[in-house]
Amino acid sequence: MPYGDTPWIRKGQFITEDGKRILVGSPAWFTWLQTATSFCYQPDSSVDRMTARKEKRRHQFYWYGYARNASQLHNVYLGKSEQLTRVRLDQACAQLVDKAMRESGC
Repeated sequence: MPYGDTPWIRKGQFITEDGKRILVGSPAWFTWLQTATSFCYQPDSSVDRMTARKEKRRHQFYWYGYARNASQLHNVYLGKSEQLTRVRLDQACAQLVDKAMRESGC
């Protein structure tokens, strides 16, 4: 479900339009998350991916991860921007894969 203009986070980093590299978990990462609304994340050792979206709930913004498997959409709560570390994003991808496998009966 990634979109063409959605930033991709691969190998723990992404490259901005002006060529700047931003590492997940760095101060620049957390600054970028303040204005970001979504991104696609792919862990290092996996072909799996998720799309993270910032959503407003109860007058605050929270991040949620989404992945589609067998035309079924699965989601997982990621947390607030300050919780989006590389470890948390990797865990969320694993949770989505596990959730999809359980719901598909595999």
